[in-house]
Amino acid sequence: MDTPADISHLPLPPGSSGLPLLGETLAFIQNTGKFLEERRRLHGDVFRSHVLGDPIVFLLGPEAVRWIFAGENKYLRNRWHSSARKLLGKQSVAMLNGSTHLERRRLLAPHFTYAAMRHFVPRIEALVHRHCEQWLSGTQPFKAVDAVRALVFEVAIVLMMGESRVDPAYMSRLFKQWVAGLFAAVPLEIPFTAFSRGVAAEKEMRAYLGSLVAEREKLATQPPDTLGSLLSARDEHGRPLPREAILDELELLLFAGHDTTVTATSNLMMLLAQYPEVLERCRKEQREVAGQGPLTLEALRAMPYLHQVIQEVMRLIPPIGGAFRVTTQDVAYGGYRIPQGWQVSLSIRGAHKGTSWTSPERFDPDRMGPERCEQNPQGVYIPFGGGPRVCVGQHFAMVEMAVVAALLLRGYQWELVPGQDLSLMTFPIPLPRDGLLVRFSRR
Repeated sequence: MDTPADISHLPLPPGSSGLPLLGETLAFIQNTGKFLEERRRLHGDVFRSHVLGDPIVFLLGPEAVRWIFAGENKYLRNRWHSSARKLLGKQSVAMLNGSTHLERRRLLAPHFTYAAMRHFVPRIEALVHRHCEQWLSGTQPFKAVDAVRALVFEVAIVLMMGESRVDPAYMSRLFKQWVAGLFAAVPLEIPFTAFSRGVAAEKEMRAYLGSLVAEREKLATQPPDTLGSLLSARDEHGRPLPREAILDELELLLFAGHDTTVTATSNLMMLLAQYPEVLERCRKEQREVAGQGPLTLEALRAMPYLHQVIQEVMRLIPPIGGAFRVTTQDVAYGGYRIPQGWQVSLSIRGAHKGTSWTSPERFDPDRMGPERCEQNPQGVYIPFGGGPRVCVGQHFAMVEMAVVAALLLRGYQWELVPGQDLSLMTFPIPLPRDGLLVRFSRR
């Protein structure tokens, strides 16, 4: 990378700043995939814009991904867009940078290993069965996205807070209002706007979670859930996490773990219904594994094809389309100058649809088999990010998705209602526009 003194003569990347204040945010929100593809065709793999309140440069392709990951805490640092910076806790691991970020990850990582998910499996299984029975007894057809959202939210609450006295319906209402504010186009606290309602919801949700944390702090021994892990964590000097940091982490985990899993699970149901040959291979694998006893981590490991399907769903329709960094100095990339303080977009969607993949628009779980996966260059498959900021909760998400999918395949079937709009809304998360209308029945 050139030094700032060497790059002052370089031009800014091509592109447009759009409208005053709004920039090109509306086009970005309406169809993020189309936004990227149109500008990629016009400008190539490097272009600038102004979205979600900040000037930004989009860098596409695996080389760009590797450059971004290599630049962490050097010429780039993590920064969320304006709305999220105001509504996500400043002490959560997602908001921290440098040594403080690394130290927080060191504290959290042992509690989110694959092995640590072992005691969660039976609890997820019980919740999935209960919700599926409710789907069977409810009105048919129904929107699978809404049903999956209710299931995943309760799973997240139970696994985070254990047997604490949580009101899922109350929390869900606050959560929806808060998340809508996180992705507000204009992050100004004007009455009756999505951002203003998000601010109010976050304050109420935080107060509610704070009371639950205070109750749990009184226990001599913490239960094996996420809150228990956060309360038990100690730094190198034996000090616990401050309560505000614990609340920040709970909010972050609720946000990050909920929306990604809702997206991946809903789109998994849609794609399996559209590809009966893949569905049958999944069912065949489940028939072979089901006779070996209840679901466990060992049983999940014996489902390689299901994991390939989940991975391919997340490649074709990545739950998170991208992430943001900010330049800490003037930097050069691809023959262009990116000024200090500008946002840089890590495009997960761009990596997953790039030329490194054969027929990237085709749903092909076999491409995720071990032989073909090993041939992929670094930076082409990053559903959980990568580098120093790879998602701490990725094992939690994969175990949850595998349990939900395995149980759906074993005991139930679903059919897509004809005539619905299955095109994807891409912002903030990619989901079918009509909510994925299905008729659900027992096998």
